[in-house]
Amino acid sequence: MMVEEIIHKVVDEIHFGVFSPQEVRKISVVEIQAPDTYDEDGAPITAGLMDGRLGTLEPRQRCKTCGNTAIRCPGHFGHIELAVPIIHIEFTKIIFDLLKSTCRNCGRILLPDETIKKVEARIEKTKQLLGLVPDDVYKLILQETKRKQCPHCAAPQYKITFEKPTKFSEQIPESGSEPLTPSMVRERLERITNDDLQLLGFNPATARPEWMILQVLPVPPVYVRPSITLESGIRSEDDLTHKLVDIIRINQRLKENMDAGAPTLIIQDLSELLQYHVTTYFNNEASGIPPARHRSGRALKTLSQRLKGKEGRFRSNLSGKRVDFSARTVVSPDPNLDINEVGVPLEVAMRLSVPEKVTEWNIDEMRKLVANGPEKYPGALYIIRPDGKRIRLEFVVDREKIAEAVEVGFVVERHLRNGDIAIFNRQPSLHRMSIMAHYVRVLPYKTFRLHLCVCPPYNADFDGDEMNLHVPQSEEARTEALLLMQVQDQILSPRFGGPIIGAIRDFITSAYLFTRTGNLLTKEEVNKLLLAAKYEGPLPEPKVKQPQPLWTGKQIFSLFLPKDMNYVLKANICQGCTKCLEEECKYDAYVVVKNGELISGVIDRRSIGAEQSESLLHRIIKDYGAKAGREFLNKITRMLKLYISMRGFTYSYDELVLSPKAEDRIHKTMERIEKKVEDLIESYRNGTLPRLPGQTIEDSF
Repeated sequence: MMVEEIIHKVVDEIHFGVFSPQEVRKISVVEIQAPDTYDEDGAPITAGLMDGRLGTLEPRQRCKTCGNTAIRCPGHFGHIELAVPIIHIEFTKIIFDLLKSTCRNCGRILLPDETIKKVEARIEKTKQLLGLVPDDVYKLILQETKRKQCPHCAAPQYKITFEKPTKFSEQIPESGSEPLTPSMVRERLERITNDDLQLLGFNPATARPEWMILQVLPVPPVYVRPSITLESGIRSEDDLTHKLVDIIRINQRLKENMDAGAPTLIIQDLSELLQYHVTTYFNNEASGIPPARHRSGRALKTLSQRLKGKEGRFRSNLSGKRVDFSARTVVSPDPNLDINEVGVPLEVAMRLSVPEKVTEWNIDEMRKLVANGPEKYPGALYIIRPDGKRIRLEFVVDREKIAEAVEVGFVVERHLRNGDIAIFNRQPSLHRMSIMAHYVRVLPYKTFRLHLCVCPPYNADFDGDEMNLHVPQSEEARTEALLLMQVQDQILSPRFGGPIIGAIRDFITSAYLFTRTGNLLTKEEVNKLLLAAKYEGPLPEPKVKQPQPLWTGKQIFSLFLPKDMNYVLKANICQGCTKCLEEECKYDAYVVVKNGELISGVIDRRSIGAEQSESLLHRIIKDYGAKAGREFLNKITRMLKLYISMRGFTYSYDELVLSPKAEDRIHKTMERIEKKVEDLIESYRNGTLPRLPGQTIEDSF
């Protein structure tokens, strides 16, 4: 048995060109002549638009050209022989430039031989310097070709006009405007020499200009324009097929009329109609003509519309990405979660799956999940046997039997459950913190839940934002997410070095009210707050013992600080006094932590807020690690959320009313500025306004 030698090669570059009529016929497997698609029995018509030689869409049929089934057949082109030449809508500007820059008689470029030599030297020099010739060079050459007489054959040159979308005409002084038919245009383009084409930026081997006037129309394979069968059983054809049917019908009528010697007017009308159908086949949004429409009035989506725009092949299919094992829905806030958790709706958890290998330690659990199936949570969606066969449990009737058949080595694709790792993302993904790994918490209702402290890195808010959840499908992917992408490892931003994850909004308000001087808490309140924060440790001695024990907010906040921490900071409330009183500050703005105890100062945004460098949170992460920073944030945010709920925080219209002192300052400022403006106007009128260097008096004013 001979071993087939596999040769690996690297693609260096790709060239684009224009197919010649001979090349279109060469790649074609059949000439399409019939405008119909299927016969009465539903079989493709021979030489029709769904001919079996163009490929097959049916799963059990084989292609008549390559013999492959629908999965392996690449599809094959056909062709239509056009009765008259037709201008390709996408090349009209190039054709127009060529007609203007070449002789109407001999086809030579309208440049003298001396100029041609200079142009050739310029092109060669540019190629040596840059490795290629920019379009600007060829545009300059085109501008030099404006002449009223050919320098080679002395034939007079007339003005060429172009009327969108595809009409060319020539302004002849004796007879006025005469139309240039596609046949006449093609004849002129054929006369242009290969050497002259190279001066105009063409590669004659891959793109002769006369090939831009179509004589043969390629018919794409059936995969490009598949039929669909509606629920009623009626077969519906693709928009491209509808357009090709129109082209074939008009083309046949035109051939019949030409063979029968019909009047020129009829031939001309049919030629223009064929030009319209071919134009709208390539571009149904061409200016100057109405778009081709379906019977329902909907504009057909033809070749150009399938390529360009946001929903086109390039941006949507080639640049765009779609993946499995992902979910997307609206996000809602949930301060009861940890910062590294994401709340996942039960409905999503039952649709997404995690592949888990069956071992001797988890076989009983896996069998129970298989017996539950996809409808009961927690359950499973699929079983993969060691031989690779995949069993979909949705269609299995006796699940108890198949659960018993599960052995060590099977893979069970189970429902998502608490503790699974998932990757969470909000678009646009602008930095690495736009995609982070969270632990799953399965919750009721239909939105993803997110801790408020994690909003800044995602730039998320809760006015309708949607986010994406991706479930890693291998142990390697899960391990990588855990090691590199966990939320606590992303707290410090690479942009400014400080924590991008931190307290926001109510947490900051609550922290300020909680830690300010004079805030005292009863034992019952302290117990509630510490229970919410999941604190497990002794209570400090109360600050006030009589008539009842009372603790300060600073004492309780200190319970969550590392015991050996020492730290000093000025809070946002600092008034910038000329002499800082430090711990004696009357505004309580000087934050001091000694041996893990908050001695003075209020905790505000400067200490625990997001995007604050060298803050209290920043110091904890730097000195005690990301895990300690995460636990600190989790505990204080739970406690602060409960505290502001217990205390309340009212905001009314009175907060918006300016004080008489502020209003007086505004009036005085306005009066001062108005007086200054009046003085400037007066000095301008009197001619005493000083002129600024290099400016007129008006500019200075």
